[in-house]
Amino acid sequence: MTTTVMRDSIVGDTWIQQTAAAVPVQRIVDQATGNFNGDIRTGPVRLAFDNLFQPPAPKPNQQSAPKFGATLLFTPWADFTIFQEEYYKLCGQQFPEYYDTGSGQYYGLHSPFLQQAEKVKHGGFTPGLICMNCTSKYKPPIVDARMNPIVDTSKVYPGVWAICTLRAYGYGKNPPQPKKGVAFGLQSVMIIGDDTKFGGGAPDPRKQYAGVNVAAPVVRPDFANIPVGGAPAPAPGIPGYTAPGGGVPQMPGVTHAPIPQQHYTPGQGFTQPPAGVPTASAPLPGAYAPTATTYPTNPDDDMSFLN
Repeated sequence: MTTTVMRDSIVGDTWIQQTAAAVPVQRIVDQATGNFNGDIRTGPVRLAFDNLFQPPAPKPNQQSAPKFGATLLFTPWADFTIFQEEYYKLCGQQFPEYYDTGSGQYYGLHSPFLQQAEKVKHGGFTPGLICMNCTSKYKPPIVDARMNPIVDTSKVYPGVWAICTLRAYGYGKNPPQPKKGVAFGLQSVMIIGDDTKFGGGAPDPRKQYAGVNVAAPVVRPDFANIPVGGAPAPAPGIPGYTAPGGGVPQMPGVTHAPIPQQHYTPGQGFTQPPAGVPTASAPLPGAYAPTATTYPTNPDDDMSFLN
């Protein structure tokens, strides 16, 4: 399946558009009071630079403690009206002195709305779309689409699809900091679907060898290692066995064990087994039985949500 609207994705444009329509950006309303509780649901996003299970290691000379968080990559169908309303409302409440009446804009404040084009060298970042860096002092709850808590860290990776809840907050004024503005803190995360993992990883054998169809080799038995007879004969009806003799010319006084025909076929001019071959009454041990090759399913590649 081809995705054209976002880089490094295989879920398809239709799924992204339908999911964005089903779960748009929206304010979360308290069911008891009917009032906005301060949290905003993002709609579908992809996670990048995620540190959701543990915060990153502190940087040299870093004054504040590292935080949990992730970069959220928004789709072309994300409506930022609600985010902008909350952003400007908080700017007016906490930074009124930074408002320029001439331009009608706030100056000197860091905006949370970043261009994905600024990090286009990284996997998944798509020019023309918006991303936001969202952090939390505390580990945010992480659940799957059935509300089950996710504790397996392999389920959360750069490129996975999620729906998050965010809350606007101001920073850098009390106490005064060189960098100030309004950001959106990460409240919770719901993982909703798999996609291409940013930064590569092990290739999928099912894709690497798609269309390869080769016959398994015929392995000839090692006559030198055939044990002396005495083992019970194979049970009747076992597929792959022929009548006694298996196509090998019979020698007087010698009883040959049935030989799987897919394993060994005597060549031209064969009239007797090599000297020293003992009598056997069981299938030749050690024979290789070709089977269809299967690959274990990687839980990280579960694409059942596309069905």
